[in-house]
Formats: sequence, structure tokens, C-alpha cells
Amino acid sequence: MSNLRSRLLTAVVAAPLLLGLLYGLPWFAWGAFVALALGVASFEYFAMTHPEDGLAKWVGTAATLGLYALCAVTDFGARGGVGWVLLALTSVVPAALLYTLFRPLEQKTAMLRMAALSLAPLYLGVGFASNTLLARVHDEMSTRRVGAGFVVFSLMVAWLSDTGGYFAGKGIGGPKLYASISPNKTWAGAIGGLGGSVVGALLAHFWYLPELPLGKGIIAALLAGALGQLGDLCESLMKRSVGVKDSGGILPGHGGILDRVDALLFVSGVLYAMQRAGWLIP
Repeated sequence: MSNLRSRLLTAVVAAPLLLGLLYGLPWFAWGAFVALALGVASFEYFAMTHPEDGLAKWVGTAATLGLYALCAVTDFGARGGVGWVLLALTSVVPAALLYTLFRPLEQKTAMLRMAALSLAPLYLGVGFASNTLLARVHDEMSTRRVGAGFVVFSLMVAWLSDTGGYFAGKGIGGPKLYASISPNKTWAGAIGGLGGSVVGALLAHFWYLPELPLGKGIIAALLAGALGQLGDLCESLMKRSVGVKDSGGILPGHGGILDRVDALLFVSGVLYAMQRAGWLIP
């Protein structure tokens, strides 16, 4: 209960700030805020994967922020600069391999460090960029409110899924979902999480994003919510592999930034792809 109170207090403080950024300022203000969160998340990530290599934290974070900025500004090349985006994406792995080659440290862990360094810009940079690009939907619509609404939709799908899963799991219990990775998660919690995501779609359609068709919104929420839960499990597996409980402690009751956005990265990617394809709001 103390953890739940900490979570609620953090949400109460953060919500007005986030909404003010989204609805009161241009999209790039939200993009700057997301970049700040990405910087912290990257440091948390590299503190887990490269605990003995302080330089890797700076190099990896710089590469992740660079790819994020390029993808967010160019909309993955849709607004120009597609060649630069392709060059950056295809350079991630070779750059990570070369960095590790010239800074080998412990050779027995070199392959894992290569893989971790390659993954970060793609996992974090692209995932965070997808969320920022949801705020740019207003560039193609009539008002800024639509882009802000898409971001709020992504947040609600991810975080109401977490809330629904928490209460359903605690209240019903039952068989474990994936006990070896996340022993507290149950199948009841997973279903409750999907219910929370659907609530997010209902709130969007009937409240702050009426342009979102109800049926498509529910389908998008179910798909994104399910993948978001898998994203949560993926980050749990990462933490278990390096023997840590939380990625950080910057958010009371939530752990680190990476702990808070593990599902959101997947949710944002799905919603961005669906909107870019013209399926949600033509």
C-alpha cells in the first residue's frame, strides 16, 4: 500500500506538468522533455549493461539521443533526410562492434556488451521517438489538440494497463503469467491490464480525442496494451539477467525512468505505426 501511495502521489504531481507541456506548448517542447527522459533512461540502461565502463554510458547515451533526434525531426525520413536515417540505422551495429573492439575490457563479456550497445539506440531511441512523433500528428490535422491527444492515449493505454493489471492481479490472483521472470504477474492481471487499456480507448473517444473511431481505438488499445505487457516482461528479463530489481530510483514508487516506460515504448511504436499507415485517423 505504501508503494501504491507513492505511485499515486507521483502521478498527481506529474500529470499537470505533462498535460501543460502537451497542450500548452508546440510539439518540440514535448520532444525536448522526452529527450531528457531518454537521457536518464539511457544512463540507467548502460549502468546495468556496462557497470564497469563509464565511457560507454556517455557514448551509448549520445548515440541513442542522436538517433532519437534524427528520427523525431525527420519523422523517420518521411519529412526529408531519409538517407541520413538509413545511414544512422545501418551504422548502429558496426559502431557498437568497433567501440567494443577498441575498448575490450573483459573479453568474456565482449559479445554481450556489443549486443547491449547495439540494442540501446534501436530499443530506446526509436521507441522514444515514436512517442514524440505522436505529438506531431497535429502537423497533419487541424489542431494541436489531436497530437496531444494521441500522446495522452498512448500514456493511458500503457499506464491504465499497469493499473488494471495491478488490481486484477491482487484481487483475483490465480496462475502465474511468467513466474521465472515476473513472479507477481498473473493471467488475471494480464486480462485486467487489457481491460485497463480498453478504458483508455473509451476515455480517448468520449473525452479528449473524439476524432479517434471507437472500434478502431479499442482494437488499437488491445493490440498495443498486449504488446506493452510483453515490453514490461522484456525489461524484467533484462534486469534479471544483470541482477537488479529496478533500473533506477528517480521516481518514487516507480523505480527508474526505464521501469516506467518499458510498456510505453511498445505502445507508442504500435500506435505510431497504425496512425502513420492512416488506419486510426485517416
